Amino acid sequence: MAITSLSSKRSNLLGVLALSRPRNLAIAAVTLLLIRYGWMTRWNTGGASLQTSVFQIFEATLVMVLLMAAGNIINAYFDVQEDRINRPQRAIVDRTVKRRVLIFTHQVLNLLGLLIALHLSWGLGSWGPLVLATMVSWILWRYSASWKSIPLLGNASIALLLGLVPLWLASLEYPGAPPELQLDLLQNLGAYGIMAMAIGMVRELAKDAMDMEGDAVAKKSTFPLWKGPEVTRKLCLVLWVCVALIYAMGVQRWGDIHNWSSWMMWGAPFPGWALCMVLLLQRNTRWKALSRATLLTLI
Repeated sequence: MAITSLSSKRSNLLGVLALSRPRNLAIAAVTLLLIRYGWMTRWNTGGASLQTSVFQIFEATLVMVLLMAAGNIINAYFDVQEDRINRPQRAIVDRTVKRRVLIFTHQVLNLLGLLIALHLSWGLGSWGPLVLATMVSWILWRYSASWKSIPLLGNASIALLLGLVPLWLASLEYPGAPPELQLDLLQNLGAYGIMAMAIGMVRELAKDAMDMEGDAVAKKSTFPLWKGPEVTRKLCLVLWVCVALIYAMGVQRWGDIHNWSSWMMWGAPFPGWALCMVLLLQRNTRWKALSRATLLTLI
């Protein structure tokens, strides 16, 4: 007798892997490492050095990846109906992967992530990483279960999580850093976090605008369904101008822009920002292109 795809352990495993969105997890991990070993190592810290070891950064990256994967999986669990309309090629829940497998995997990944965060906190002598990881896990659950259907709240919660990535690094370095470096951690990573939140908000609104058809069938009250695509476009435009202002203030505050190499480094995000601006100035906005361009700009 033929074994159905739904009962196949291999199909369940591959389905869970696909729903965890490994490409997004890889992008997040690489971004975290680039911030830590690219940007932060170039800070003028007045002789003070960053304290976390390579293994601790590995643990921190693993915590982030595990919690993100758990969030993606539980989000797919709650989004079955709208995914069958918006992304039929990716709608595999109840077809190749069972719902109870998703629940179990979500719980296991969350537990592993929090246990590693506990070990990280113990090693650093600070509860900061564990508290932050617990908060992220809770926000991801609430977003998938209910906040996603509340206009702007769901978008803001995911944008907040994006902004917490730099602060996640700050929570690792802060306990053992001297006072002058602690101030740099809060200022530099805090400013980057605020800008990342604004970019994340635009991206989340663009994704909701892409998914209006499926969200309407599922009776979800997203901002584009509530106010319409045109108001959504204008809100994104305002936020995108704010991103430019925040970045310009950062360049003025921290950028050594007296030579061409500095101009090239600080100007690297400009093509992505300009592309997003062009897309937002078009009344018939291409939301999928905007979503991808915002991610490129952030990276």
